[in-house]
Amino acid sequence: MLKVCILADDRVRKRGILAEHGLSLWIEKDDKSILFDTGQTDVFYHNARKLGIDAGSADFIVLSHGHYDHTGGLACFPNRSKVPPIYVHPDAFLEKYACTDDDEPSRDVGVPFSISDYVWLEEQIIHTARPLEIAEGIVVSGEIPCLSPVEEVPKGFYIKKDGKMIHDMMLDEQMLIIEDDGEIAIFLGCSHPGVINSIKYAKKLFPGKNIKLLMAGMHLNNVSPIRLQMTIQYLLDLGIKKVIPLHCTGFGAMCEIKRFLKDTCLTLCTGDKIQV
Repeated sequence: MLKVCILADDRVRKRGILAEHGLSLWIEKDDKSILFDTGQTDVFYHNARKLGIDAGSADFIVLSHGHYDHTGGLACFPNRSKVPPIYVHPDAFLEKYACTDDDEPSRDVGVPFSISDYVWLEEQIIHTARPLEIAEGIVVSGEIPCLSPVEEVPKGFYIKKDGKMIHDMMLDEQMLIIEDDGEIAIFLGCSHPGVINSIKYAKKLFPGKNIKLLMAGMHLNNVSPIRLQMTIQYLLDLGIKKVIPLHCTGFGAMCEIKRFLKDTCLTLCTGDKIQV
């Protein structure tokens, strides 16, 4: 059985719990605990304490990609003397920018600190460009390939690499996949490579396994209606037991997913817990 608690998300409905634009999940499988993303600030740690979770006891930290709203809280990890392995793509710490309008100045959306200033964290980093099993049945995917013709990398994102500003192909985004009771659970930070792409790759890594849980920021608010419809249809066709859209999915997209998936879709937020 898997246990998951949402430590940070864009929405909250519990007294004493804080929300922020970002994502952080506390995941337990058997005797292992994983901190998946860390939100923007120390909100994940504040909420963990309120919820009776010792965030400093994590066995692993997995960072989905190098944007501020998923990595900023890393600098606030509470246990400096016992930092667990941190699994992250080697491009995650590159300079990253977003510009959605030609007349709008670019915004810094990268990791909001220099990792070299935090030696106690830097020493624990393990780069994961390729799939890596970090414990039995627990896999960090590495780069997510393009396997679906209907999804494309979002425009308006850039990285600075080798002194040049280039379009960000989101190669640093990775997912966490956990096998449990013969099925898999998939965790995604923002799904920049696409929800369908990501699920197809997870199924390629775990052939023949049904999906018991998809818990993800999905970045679907500004996609075309046909892409949203195709994504929802794909989720329906797979027969996923529980789908939990979070963070950047977008309110309208969440409503559409809920409308079609009905009780399969759970609209959870910060402080909520689930066992599957």
